[in-house]
Parts: sequence; structure tokens; C-alpha cells
Amino acid sequence: MLTDNRATIAAMRTSAGQATPAFLQIGELHGGDFGLRTHEEQEASLRTFAGDTISIRYVESFFGKALARALLRDAGLADDAGSPPALVKHRDFWQLCLRNINMSGDEGHGCTPRPIAKSTWQMIFSAVNQMDTLSDGLRQFAELVPAVCAGMAVTVGYGRNGVHLNYMVEPSAVAPSEVARLERYVELIALVFHCVLLWVTDHQLEPVQIRLSANLDEADGSLLSGLSASTARQGRGVTIVYDRDDMDLPLGVRKYQHWSNETKAFEDLCLTARPVRARDGLSPVVAKVRDLIATRTLTLQEVAPMLGMSIATLQRRLREAGTSFRMVSRDVRCEKLLSLLATDIHFDDVAEELGLSERRSLWRTCQEWLGVSPSEYRRNQRSANAARAVSA
Repeated sequence: MLTDNRATIAAMRTSAGQATPAFLQIGELHGGDFGLRTHEEQEASLRTFAGDTISIRYVESFFGKALARALLRDAGLADDAGSPPALVKHRDFWQLCLRNINMSGDEGHGCTPRPIAKSTWQMIFSAVNQMDTLSDGLRQFAELVPAVCAGMAVTVGYGRNGVHLNYMVEPSAVAPSEVARLERYVELIALVFHCVLLWVTDHQLEPVQIRLSANLDEADGSLLSGLSASTARQGRGVTIVYDRDDMDLPLGVRKYQHWSNETKAFEDLCLTARPVRARDGLSPVVAKVRDLIATRTLTLQEVAPMLGMSIATLQRRLREAGTSFRMVSRDVRCEKLLSLLATDIHFDDVAEELGLSERRSLWRTCQEWLGVSPSEYRRNQRSANAARAVSA
């Protein structure tokens, strides 16, 4: 059962503590490229989370151009002429956040409709750690977030591929020019809370899948890159999918007492090499599986002998490629869904093409995969196409 949050919410709304926020006290981290490791059918790039980067455009959108350049200059990340770098490492971005929070006292970094007082997020994370299990903690977090950050809501959903922690953005809460900034702040909070969970469970939680916002440019990178081998940009906001088997993990294994706890979790995350999908193409085994299931519904048990492999061997090859049969199958179906929604085909026909029993199943699938209803996705795509046509 969830605790009564009225007192906690009231305290968070009036909080004005002076401690440095947990997700900003990063300190000196170390990371870099781990080079290449050869698999039987794939060379998968392994790199540390800290080695990932975001673009200068991402940083300037987050802080505002003038403040971003001042922070970069003060941190020694600009060149002698004061020009900013083209790319900024995750670890350096966190240092910029630390400098900014110490100057402004706003945990919202100016990205949120209203300032967020220092120690506010700490109170939420402490409340989460008082819950019994990870499942309870996710629901507690979802209940508390709206009291802290206007324009952001969190929900917990249960899909076929795992438990979905959905971070949703309400564009009407900010000016149109500030929506992208709020989207990036949502990425930061999603990363922060993931680090909190790593600490309080003392377990290496690995997201099954991550959905990033399609409203942000892939070329700018993401603070969540490297957390999962399966990442896609669809809809608005962020979704982190956790393994159902992890939901009974106990919370409070380690006490959430001070900022160094979360800092340590982030450091460990930065120093852990993670497989990511090759960006220059699919591995041969993934490509073969995709070809087989593109036009008909096949199970793992049916595909394995078609490729001359045992089920165990196919599972191992896919795992080495940073994916699974379930993820590949889902990706193929999602691509088909996007293709169908790009047309004027009736939603009942879309459901039938995907092998769904009825329109309600299509709505549930779209909410799970895209974060929006099929009608909203189609409407957003048409608006985006119209805007591109005008600007062309």
C-alpha cells in the first residue's frame, strides 16, 4: 500500500533547503572508449556511459545559450577564444548542472514552469526508498512527481515487454519555444531516478528498452544513451522499460542518506561498459531474423530451424548483438505500425494488419510503443509534415 503523501507533498512545495541536489554532486568521473570487441557475426562497440556525448545545441537549449557558454567557459571547456566545444560529455554536463544549481538555487535549471527549491528531489527519493519493493517505489515516485514539477507527469504501465515508467510532458505548461527545454529536463530526471534505483536496490538494473522523445533531434544525442541496447524515438516524453522480474526487488537495501550515495551510483554507471547497437548497420543474424518475420508472424521456435540454429544458439547470437527475439519482433511490428499510421488507412484495418483483435488493442499498443494514441500520432505527423512543407 502506498503511504499517505499529503504531508510529503506539502513539505516539498515549501522546501527551501540548502544542500546540493543529489543528481548534481558528481565529482571527478572517469570514462572513455573501450574500443571494439569482436563477436562471431558482429563487431559491437562497447563504451562507457561517461564516454557518451550530447551536442552543444542540447546544452544551449537546456541552460539557454548565454548561460551555457558562461558555464562552459568557467568550467574550462571552451577554447582560448571562448568558443564552446561541439560535443559535451555526460560527466561534463553534470558538472555544468552543479555549477548552475549552486548559482541559481533552482533544481529545475529554469527548464520548468516554476523554480524547484534545493533538496526537493531528495525528499522524493527518500520517500521512494521507504517503500517495500521496486514496484511500490515506482508507483510512489509517479504519485509525488506532479507536486514538484508542473508540466511533467509520471505513470507506471505494464506492457508485454516489461514495466513502463512513463515520463510525460505537458506542452501547454510552457511557451512553445520552451517545450524542447522541458523535454531535455525530463531526460535528466529519468537518468537521475534510475541512478537512485541503482543505489537503493543495490542491484544492476538494466532497462529492457528506452523510448526517447521524437520531438528532440537524434543528432543532438541523449543523456539516456547507453543505458539500453534497445532505444527508439517515438512520441513525446521518455519511457524506461524495466524487467518484470525486478519488480519484487526490495528497496532500502542501502539507505538513501546523503548525496554521495547517488554520486557513487552514477560513477559506477559511468564506469560500466555497455553494449550498444551498431549505428552503421544491423548484425547479420538480426537482419536475417527481421527478414523472416517482416511479412508473417513467426515464433522463436519457428525461426531458429529456418536459420539452421538451435533455439539456444539463436538466443545467444541475438544477445551478443545487444537484443533479443522479442525486441526484434517488437521493432519490426512497430516499424509496420508507423508505416501504416503514415497513411490514411482506417484504424480498424491498421489493427488487422498488425494481427490485433480490435481497435482497443491498437490503442493500447500505441500507448505502450509510441506513448500516444494512434489518432494523436497521426495528427502530430501531419502537423509536422505541414510545417516542413511551409519551411521548404
